Amino acid sequence: MGRYLPILTAGVLLLAVGAAGATGSMGASAPTVSGQAGALISGAGVSVTSNQKAKAKALRNCRKLDNKARRRSCLRRVQKRFAAPAVPQQGPIAATIDVRDKYFSPDLVSIRTGQSILWVWNPVNADAHNVNLVGPPPGVARLDFSTPNSPSVGFEFRRTFRVPGSYDFVCSIHHNMTMKVEVSG
Repeated sequence: MGRYLPILTAGVLLLAVGAAGATGSMGASAPTVSGQAGALISGAGVSVTSNQKAKAKALRNCRKLDNKARRRSCLRRVQKRFAAPAVPQQGPIAATIDVRDKYFSPDLVSIRTGQSILWVWNPVNADAHNVNLVGPPPGVARLDFSTPNSPSVGFEFRRTFRVPGSYDFVCSIHHNMTMKVEVSG
């Protein structure tokens, strides 16, 4: 029995048998999987050629449908399924916030829509801190503007503000550690 090689693809961790099932390399030492899985998995993601083949097969199946409305609907679903994910563009950094022990500096920022704020955890911090949006304008998801963890040093968190309004932030560990961002249209 060989070693297990972890392979991350589309957010799913796969384990492949090392000696018998993994061959080749991509870049420095990223493994590829041979056999049936090798047709779909290459290195750390789905290979372009197998993705194109799957899309072509799905389109062929759609074109076989007799009902015109169902055929169009099927084609739209396939195009949507295989579309490249939209990567939101980061706006220019308008302010850099220093995340310090027990305070944000500055704690009041005014920016325009489309601009970004960069939070930087100070290297002399002793405590862990996070950024949590507690008062968003309508239509803004709180989790989109909250850190995924609570680091103490060496961390940066950047977000682009696309909706005008007032954003209230707090460190959930230190409730007196607050800041406000005013975004104008």
